[in-house]
Amino acid sequence: MAGAKQQRNLFPDPPQNEATIFINDRCLIQTAENARLVIVSGLPLAQYPVGDKMAEAHAMVSLVEQGWADQDDVARAFGCSARTVRRYERRFGGGGLAALGRERGYPSGRRRISASREQLVLRLKAQGQSNHEIARRLGVTPKAARKLLKRLGWRGTEPEQP
Repeated sequence: MAGAKQQRNLFPDPPQNEATIFINDRCLIQTAENARLVIVSGLPLAQYPVGDKMAEAHAMVSLVEQGWADQDDVARAFGCSARTVRRYERRFGGGGLAALGRERGYPSGRRRISASREQLVLRLKAQGQSNHEIARRLGVTPKAARKLLKRLGWRGTEPEQP
């Protein structure tokens, strides 16, 4: 039994450094220079530049959907929340890779309100309706109606000084 103490470790732990992030016992992320590599059971699953958010989101979705890791482990390893991982899964399921590349927030250049509703707002205001009444008719808050009128360039009549 004296030889058992001197027996070398057949499976040494991999070296720990900030360039290697372990997702679980099968998956890890390695970062070298400006490239990131996601490895599953010794095989590369994804390779992408560090700043590529779409490729990173796809790697997260792939790990979860293929059953290699759960949402919480992936979120911890990639430095986001499990809710973000679920959002990426939902986007990928609905629109594929193109949906993962979409910017955050409301899409630029897309109208929030249709042209016909804008005309309705302008017509109601020209008829002398209050912002509260316009908001009630549109189903929005008075502040939203006021901001819409301002965005449409509505200029009320200046009060005459007595």
